Amino acid sequence: MSPDDWTARREELLARLRGWCGAFPERGPLNARETARREYATHTEVQVEYDGEPGERIPAYLLLPRNAPMGCLPAVFAAHQCAWQCDIGKEQVVGKCADLPDQAYGLELVREGFVVLAPDANKVGERYDPKLREAWQTAEVLKGQHACCTAPGGSWGSVRWKPVYDVMRGIDYLSGHERVDGQRIGMLGHSLGADTTLWTMPLEERIRAAAISGGGLMMTKWLPYGLPYAEILSLIAPRPFFEVTGWRDYANCESKEQELSTDERMCAKRAAHDAAREVYRFAGHEEALGRFEFDGGHLFPAEGRQAAYAWLKRWLVDQPM
Repeated sequence: MSPDDWTARREELLARLRGWCGAFPERGPLNARETARREYATHTEVQVEYDGEPGERIPAYLLLPRNAPMGCLPAVFAAHQCAWQCDIGKEQVVGKCADLPDQAYGLELVREGFVVLAPDANKVGERYDPKLREAWQTAEVLKGQHACCTAPGGSWGSVRWKPVYDVMRGIDYLSGHERVDGQRIGMLGHSLGADTTLWTMPLEERIRAAAISGGGLMMTKWLPYGLPYAEILSLIAPRPFFEVTGWRDYANCESKEQELSTDERMCAKRAAHDAAREVYRFAGHEEALGRFEFDGGHLFPAEGRQAAYAWLKRWLVDQPM
């Protein structure tokens, strides 16, 4: 495929993706307000809320570095995992869950000098739906009932524009914040947060760079998506994108056979990256697509997190595109 062929192909894919997502609601004023604030040695934690779709409020943590230089700073939208832990949501991202230290990437990022926005996803945390569950309940407690963000109408439900729209509202908030450089906004997430990043980036170009962990669940038959994984990655090009992925992550292989070799399990994921790399090459930014593989499962290990932070610092701090 030539660069000219890709230009036409890209418009076709975007049209398919927009058609699959459906029409987005209008984005009006945010009507943002601060609800609480706490000072820590390394940062300020602000609880905020802002308008989502009409009649809805989205609660979030905003983390501001304490010792950062004056002026506008790079920012990251930090999207939390699901793991059926619907009662937790954004709390894990800001380090409030002692049993989930690998999910505290928002806390770690603010200590790296980023402004961080960590909201609850739809149906999760403070945004729980009393028709689905009590505030304290999880899908694990309810043993598979439609209780969490994967329920119809939730983040993986039939309202396909919803997770993308919610991120767009968060980017609206960050873009207008006095401490944020609107040209240096990134995104990071694990699992549900990773796929939310993948779903959003083709349609939200204000996200200038991203890193994910445990993503690509749309590669499995039980979670269809509007486009194949390789085409989603290609639509992100040429913006910097980095993936942390475990050799034993169920997101990488439809087969449950444990005797598969690493190459067999990783074949589809690596092929998707190779296909997308051609598009990055057309744009002259082959180096802007990266991947970190490790011997493990559906995790976000310390070495993977550090690689992801280094990637975001490279492209949002050292050499923004």
